[in-house]
Amino acid sequence: MFAFDDPLAPPSPVAARRFWRIALGWWLLDALTRALLAWLVPLLPDEMYYWEWTRRLEGGYYDHPPGIALLLSLGVQLAGDTALGVRLGPWVAGGVAHGALIALAAELGGPRAAARAGLLMFVLPLATLGLVLATPDAPMLAALALGALCLAKALGATPRTWSSLGWWTLTGAAAGAATVSKYSGVLFPVAVTVACLLHPALRRRLREPGPWVAALVAAGLFAPVIVWNWFYEWVSFRFQLSHGFTAARGSPLTRELELLGGQLGLASPILFVLFAMAVWAALHQGWLVRKRLAPNDPLARRFALGVVATLPLLLFAVSAWRRNVEPNWPAPIYPAAVALLAATSARWAFGRWYRAGVALAAVLLLVVGVQAWRPVLPLAPRRDPIARAHGWPTLAAAVETARRDPFLDGSVDVWVAANRYQDAAALAFHLPDQPTVFALNLSSRRNQYDLWETAHDRVRPGDGLVVAFDATPHGDSLAHVVGGWFREHRLADSVALRRPGTARDDGIVTWRRVWLYRIAVDIPPLGMMTWKEAP
Repeated sequence: MFAFDDPLAPPSPVAARRFWRIALGWWLLDALTRALLAWLVPLLPDEMYYWEWTRRLEGGYYDHPPGIALLLSLGVQLAGDTALGVRLGPWVAGGVAHGALIALAAELGGPRAAARAGLLMFVLPLATLGLVLATPDAPMLAALALGALCLAKALGATPRTWSSLGWWTLTGAAAGAATVSKYSGVLFPVAVTVACLLHPALRRRLREPGPWVAALVAAGLFAPVIVWNWFYEWVSFRFQLSHGFTAARGSPLTRELELLGGQLGLASPILFVLFAMAVWAALHQGWLVRKRLAPNDPLARRFALGVVATLPLLLFAVSAWRRNVEPNWPAPIYPAAVALLAATSARWAFGRWYRAGVALAAVLLLVVGVQAWRPVLPLAPRRDPIARAHGWPTLAAAVETARRDPFLDGSVDVWVAANRYQDAAALAFHLPDQPTVFALNLSSRRNQYDLWETAHDRVRPGDGLVVAFDATPHGDSLAHVVGGWFREHRLADSVALRRPGTARDDGIVTWRRVWLYRIAVDIPPLGMMTWKEAP
């Protein structure tokens, strides 16, 4: 692929420099592509929800650990409470992940592997598209990529040396950062532990202080999350456990196929098969000669990376047999898998299937990237995931107009709320003064808004309220429930959330209704209600 007759031959110094330039080129192209997508695609509601967390930094949150809030707060400090500020941190995290995997592939297979890793990370839909969005996956994948690199360095160092201890310490820091970003990041240190227990050569590494220091460092970084959960009665841990064990949809076979289909979409079908082959080769080769390997043998560390790339998928496959699994949950498998495929010396990894896999992934990346910018696929707006990013400024403009409606005259303070947490976050971001916006969470699941001051705490007798509800009979009934708390209420506006350029259904994604409430009379305490309350 890079103009060499024998792709397995060691490159000359001139060729090595060329491979490094190629790797740098792919890294720069990926950074530019992600910057362009971050600029063209509006913020999704979940991204604005995580932005809300930056205004109240804590040791944890209802839905996730604090990593995404800390990352976004850095961008907001530099670029303000804007879309650029929200996505700046994830953009940097994407560059870190890409660079770390280039370095890891070079550690395993030299400059040629570095160039291949640079290309794979660019065309991999999960990487280029997923690392645009301000979600917990961005800091987790960056930490996992750094963790895999530091692990390879640690396992390649001579045991009981300062070099080994230093790399193990950095591995622990990366493992802690991954777990602070997303709870599934804990699968990285678990996989490393399993690899060390299974493999005789790796088991000898447990006799040195490095792995134990790494465990202490990781635990120390995660400790604030544990303390926060303790103060809030383990609410985040309980939510994640219940989230992973919700009522199942479909049959076990259907759920397994959905899990597989999700991975084929995240990695592209051909590349996913090649990743699996590279991981299997690393496991098989390392296991066959396990009794003859030194603790720092290259085959031993490839075996460890193979376990890192296998264990999360196996665990989620077992989980899918009983419960539904989201496609992005097994994302921790990909950093190690990318590096192993890039560094493999098998001839099948350099042939037509590899080229076809890269080409197909590039086509998928192009199609999805263009769809994220302008709708080109014949998808109904309600079925287009990117469409959920559109229409929020329109709703915010309607709410801002409603805040000045003469109907609210006589109210002391006028507050803003929405029923859904996504709507509340979007309104807080897009309203001109970015005010406090409450999420009422009537007939919906609990979330971080329930742990902050709620409308039940802040709205006093005599105050007014502007609320956005779903434009459905159920939403209207909830609006009338809230109306019982006030002297008067009425419907102010119905707003269509549209994605521009969509021909089907006039581009309408969904509808919201804006309701006005004048002069609060009796706001029930939150303790007297449940988040599943309905009329």
